[in-house]
Amino acid sequence: MKLSKKLVILGAQWGDEGKGKIVDLLSADYEVVVRYQGGSNAGHTVMVNGQKFILHLLPTGILHTHTVGVIAQGMVVDLELLVEEIKDIESKGISVKDRLLISERAHLVLPYHKTLDALLEKKGKIGTTLRGIGPAYMLKHARKGIRVCDLWDKDRFYSLVKDNLELVEELCKKVYCESFEMKAEEVVEKTLENFEYIKHCVADASNYLLNTKKSILFEGAQGVLLDVDIGTYPYVTSSNSSALGLSAGTGLPPKFFSDAEFLGVSKAYATRVGEGPFPTELKDETGQLLRERGGEYGATTGRPRRCGWLDLVALRHAVNLNGLDGIVLTKLDVLDSFEEIKVCVAYKIEDKVVDTFPASVSLLEKAQPIYKSFEGWRKDTHGATSPEDLPEQALSYLRFIQEFTGVPVVMLSTSPERDKYIWLSYEERVGSSNIG
Repeated sequence: MKLSKKLVILGAQWGDEGKGKIVDLLSADYEVVVRYQGGSNAGHTVMVNGQKFILHLLPTGILHTHTVGVIAQGMVVDLELLVEEIKDIESKGISVKDRLLISERAHLVLPYHKTLDALLEKKGKIGTTLRGIGPAYMLKHARKGIRVCDLWDKDRFYSLVKDNLELVEELCKKVYCESFEMKAEEVVEKTLENFEYIKHCVADASNYLLNTKKSILFEGAQGVLLDVDIGTYPYVTSSNSSALGLSAGTGLPPKFFSDAEFLGVSKAYATRVGEGPFPTELKDETGQLLRERGGEYGATTGRPRRCGWLDLVALRHAVNLNGLDGIVLTKLDVLDSFEEIKVCVAYKIEDKVVDTFPASVSLLEKAQPIYKSFEGWRKDTHGATSPEDLPEQALSYLRFIQEFTGVPVVMLSTSPERDKYIWLSYEERVGSSNIG
């Protein structure tokens, strides 16, 4: 299986699609791995030789010791959590600090961002992770953000923190009628202590990426349907978690990606964490069975995920707006025990049948899924490593997914373990039978 020298891996649903394993697996063939948006609200879980790793800020591909990991300018970085994550991974025998670049332009998540996050969530429930991500992006766009490069000048950093604390205190007391006490000196001291640990990693990451001759894998976090512009707004993350965020998030020109390959990761069913519309959600025993069989609990929060049948209208939306070249499907084995399996092929909204993904949350909340049913295979596919291991009913299910979305299903992940996956035909394109 030969991939492009530049590869972009994106979540094609509401996050939690299993990108961590896919990025970890494919990073074996790449020299540089890049995270370009989001922050510690991401949770990528990878099993390596029976050992579990959960990464929130570091690129997942850094678990391969030959790679250079890049935290690009579009991310918002909590230095305290980053240092903890580095120390945790290094305690397990994998060096990190000597292979990590942190963009000097990346914005910081500081304690007062988390205070604001809790207040905003309290007043208008979105279902955030309360990691301060939204407020960090909010202050960034209000030109009140603090970047990694500001830490080189202690006096400037102190002044910026002091100004922001005054702003947050006013918001807390005058708008939310909540008390607020946080000392600039303590924020500065703790942040600079963490900065000391990683300051040798700080670099002009965009310039490095623009000039390197090495192969690069760009690793998305969250998912397309959580993108602040094309997701289920306002029940979204605060950054462009789709391909739209690549150029701004890395500091690279759009032409840089003209020869890149784009793959979207999707579960064989659908899940969502937090609030927001979810047309195919199952609140019955079937949904509970999907949750238990799939281990659907958040890596970051531990919250149970909402579960439902695969929504092909939403998946095609992700394919089209990201220019995906193929789909990587995960957790097919979770469906092994079902006698009947359904996929959503359209919505009924009031008296209309709609086969495109609406922008309006109001319309999505009214959407009733129109399903196509498939016979279940009721055979064990867990850990399968060859297409010959798949029942014909499973192959039929996969063929329909690629026919509906217009792109091939190029790979299946059949277990959390690194070596449990199946490559499917990638050279044959739409309209041909790629599977079986």
